[in-house]
Amino acid sequence: MSKERRVFLIRNVGPEQYGGGETYQIKLGLMFKKYGFRPIIVTSSKGLSREARDNQIDTVEAPYFQRQNWSGWRNALLPVYFLKQRGLRKWYKQLFQEYEPVAINVQSRDDWIAATGVAKRMEIKVIWTDHMDLRSWVLDNVNIWYKNLIGKWVLKCAHKADKIVMISDYERKSFEKKVLPQKFNNIITIKNGVEDQFAHYDDIKQKKNSICYVGRIVDYKGIAELIEAFSVVGEKCSDSILNIYGDGEGYDQYRKMASGDDKVHFYGRTNEPLKVIAENEVFVLPSYREGLSLSLLDAAMMGKRIIASNVDGNPEVVVDKETGLLVPARNASKLAEAMIWMLENRKEAGKMAKNARKRYEEKFDFDKIFEEKMLPLYKTKE
Repeated sequence: MSKERRVFLIRNVGPEQYGGGETYQIKLGLMFKKYGFRPIIVTSSKGLSREARDNQIDTVEAPYFQRQNWSGWRNALLPVYFLKQRGLRKWYKQLFQEYEPVAINVQSRDDWIAATGVAKRMEIKVIWTDHMDLRSWVLDNVNIWYKNLIGKWVLKCAHKADKIVMISDYERKSFEKKVLPQKFNNIITIKNGVEDQFAHYDDIKQKKNSICYVGRIVDYKGIAELIEAFSVVGEKCSDSILNIYGDGEGYDQYRKMASGDDKVHFYGRTNEPLKVIAENEVFVLPSYREGLSLSLLDAAMMGKRIIASNVDGNPEVVVDKETGLLVPARNASKLAEAMIWMLENRKEAGKMAKNARKRYEEKFDFDKIFEEKMLPLYKTKE
């Protein structure tokens, strides 16, 4: 096969995992196709493979290490991990020889080690993209000499990457602080973005006093606080409704938690997130931690009234009282106050929504981001 314009997007996560980091692969893959590349997604995620097929993006099923936690007593099993890495490197060598990619974009821990080493030996361009992994768990205790040998290995490989892409200012600062005294001269910040599809949904009628959440149903997304806060909102605004879209390990738990409130509706994962956001008046993201949420960017692109927790990358999208409202994480009472304010102060909230759309156009239009900042990373000599 000719290596002309093939790019591997390597996001190798658990078979049942599908979240923002996986949605990103679809958006990135579609953009590569638009600019004449052939993207190939390498993953074990069933949901990501399914979405890729639906969007006519090629996929390759990758080997996945079911054991991800090698800390504590599990350090005794590290020789097994090293053997698995040898097998993964051999697999990547065969894959790269068959497809001859011009570049790879690696976005998962074990593959940062295996794929990077193989690609550099084969003179294939290597780009890393971090979706909160380096900050949240991969590099825990990496500066303690006897801990996290895998994290140390990841950092050694990081120096070999042509570029390390951080998706927000917060992610970059967190990474640079965590790895001190090491310094990297190959880091670049390219913020997440979404394609502008506002015109496709502008005429959709909104449900009055409707609030929606779109994302994974897991603890750190603040679903418990959202349900608790809405119980107050429902009493204050009698015709308000809360629509929750998504799936995850907490789905049954939180659906049961809200079972006594007929104004709270769980719909499971949606294949039409933009339509869902368009149908609702207010978008809320009460997470405890966040990279640079694609759902939050979708809401800004759609010109929605937005409430988000004041954590991590969220303030890069939501400027408090200008493009939306920021509230403390894990604080149901403040979240309730914000939702009530959004429903009762339509004129001021409407101005914030217009400002959110304007901020999206200036900073988070993915077409502009890809053409101006990403595309140059993948250019090769003719």
